[in-house]
Amino acid sequence: MGSTFLLHKPVIYGSALANALFLIVLLFHIISAVIAPISGIVAFIAHKGSKLHLRSGRFFSWSMVVVSLSGIGLEIVRLSLFVEENHTKYAGYSMPTTYPARLAFIFSGVCVLYIVREVTPPRIFSRPSRQQAAEVVPRLLVGTGLSLTAIITLRLNPWTGALWMIWTFILIVIIMAQSPSSSINHREADVARHRVGMSCLAGYSWWGALQGFGPAIAILINGDDLSTTAYVGNQPGSFSLTFVLFFVAWAPFFILAAYLIRRFQKLRHAE
Repeated sequence: MGSTFLLHKPVIYGSALANALFLIVLLFHIISAVIAPISGIVAFIAHKGSKLHLRSGRFFSWSMVVVSLSGIGLEIVRLSLFVEENHTKYAGYSMPTTYPARLAFIFSGVCVLYIVREVTPPRIFSRPSRQQAAEVVPRLLVGTGLSLTAIITLRLNPWTGALWMIWTFILIVIIMAQSPSSSINHREADVARHRVGMSCLAGYSWWGALQGFGPAIAILINGDDLSTTAYVGNQPGSFSLTFVLFFVAWAPFFILAAYLIRRFQKLRHAE
């Protein structure tokens, strides 16, 4: 039986070839997850408009696209093929991710793709139908996020922290969908949107790096988990204080979102 890199989660897809293909996609996901936070830091430090800023920003944008596409694909596979086999706690392997977390990562990946498209310069991602996308896509994303909230709350476990991720990205999408007043300088509005979106994406990439590589370091230090406790990540659960800790970790996003929504509203209604 194969296992994932770093986190040692089971990989069981019926054949060595299928397992290898899954791990290849996972490798692209990990590599891009390393590039994204580093290039994001470089872009923030570099002088705005400089070649270093533009190049590091381009690396950051494309690495976030790869992270999102590969992550979405991996989570869909996990939830579609050999589900029971890949959601069992085996001795020497890590506990598989919960269903709510997988749904939240799929949703956040789609939102990241939307945000990247909205905040990157047109020379990186062309937008022939930006106006239509600006009206339809945010509504679809918000509706999807609310639907996932209902599914996780009513059928799964709402106390894992997945809802904080979903709600945070709903707020960020709402921010991106805000249109400033026509009296506002469009260049200034685009620059503000770019900085807001990139800041949110960079923060998410840094959190993702800690969330992914932190447990990997713990496994490296403490060794493999030899327990075989039952997997309950697809079952409803009772309230846990861990849910509050997840909120503390995500609170800066909510504070930033509230401030930015208010700021965009003032721009939109300015004379």
